[in-house]
Amino acid sequence: MNLLKNRNLAWVVLWLVIAPGALAEADPAEVVNAFHEALISAMKAPDYESRLSVVGPAVEANFQVHTISRISLGRNWSTLSEEKKADFQAIITELITSTYSSRFNNYDGQVFAIIGSEDMKRERKRVKSTLTTKNETVTLDYQLQQVDDGWRIYDIVANGVSDLSLKRSNYDALYKSGGLDAVTAEISQNIADNQPDPG
Repeated sequence: MNLLKNRNLAWVVLWLVIAPGALAEADPAEVVNAFHEALISAMKAPDYESRLSVVGPAVEANFQVHTISRISLGRNWSTLSEEKKADFQAIITELITSTYSSRFNNYDGQVFAIIGSEDMKRERKRVKSTLTTKNETVTLDYQLQQVDDGWRIYDIVANGVSDLSLKRSNYDALYKSGGLDAVTAEISQNIADNQPDPG
């Protein structure tokens, strides 16, 4: 009996050692699929607040917000204090969540499909997918970065247009004219615009 208990304990310990590495090697397409499933659920939700409650956790779980924040601010990122970096990541998370909650607001038979994946540079992969609606098919290429707990999304290229590149270009111009305050004011306005009209 004691031997059996010891063997069981050994298997538990072995799993705890192996599991983190196994999770890190998970297929990046699984991360994209998880996000797509959240978007479908959000589209079926009754209102904006309900969509936020679905999209928010999906963004937290599947996006590498630190990388998005760092690249979107370019060389200006390194000049920020740790507190300001944390604040900026928080507002970027809110922007991403509100944007998807606003845009994916109605389910009408939309279908996501994974087309394939390919290696990029070290610790980076691209997952190719499509979103098919009644009127069009949109290509969505997800760029993912490998981190300690798995793969995380840091950019989405829709029909050839990189969301991260747009952010970086826009925020660079704003930073030059008004510093970080100008950038965060723009993001705050975008978040407000994503919210439905009170009426």
